[in-house]
Amino acid sequence: KEKMRQSPRKVEVIEEIEDFLTMRTEKKEDIVEKFKEYMEFATPQGIPWSKEALEKMEKVPPFVLGMAKQTIEGRARERGDKMITVSIIDEVFTKMMPASAKQAMGMEVTEEDLKRDEQIDKEKEEPVEVSLKWEDDALAKVSRIPIPFIRNMAVKRIEQEISKEGKKVVTLELFDKYRFTF
Repeated sequence: KEKMRQSPRKVEVIEEIEDFLTMRTEKKEDIVEKFKEYMEFATPQGIPWSKEALEKMEKVPPFVLGMAKQTIEGRARERGDKMITVSIIDEVFTKMMPASAKQAMGMEVTEEDLKRDEQIDKEKEEPVEVSLKWEDDALAKVSRIPIPFIRNMAVKRIEQEISKEGKKVVTLELFDKYRFTF
């Protein structure tokens, strides 16, 4: 130490290094601060949600919350978005939500919504499209899902999971195991 203090240039270099390290630490804190809000809303899996988007989802009835989040995240991935925002939620709700659900959430119901509901009612009667063999009781349960696009999404996801297991038939037991995975 004594030797170092005897050389003014060495002392100057040490002070420069200390200054640099101090600045570097401050910059780290700036970076951490910038991403702090993002990290608060980042989910361990899936796409992170903005604070405003999470607040908007508080109005969604609990029994459809999981399905709504999956649909919204799916649409965000289709669009190439890196974060769920209110605009994505509005798009999904506007295009896909039944008029009755919109009314329950206090949203505006348009003539287009009512026509889409009529079309959905017609589609409810159509047989469920499947690619694997389904046992009658499992098919009856999935047929009770009232909104066709959600029913189709459920069938697709359930069949994917069952195929991963190497199974060829969807039983009621397998349906119950995977029905909430979409």
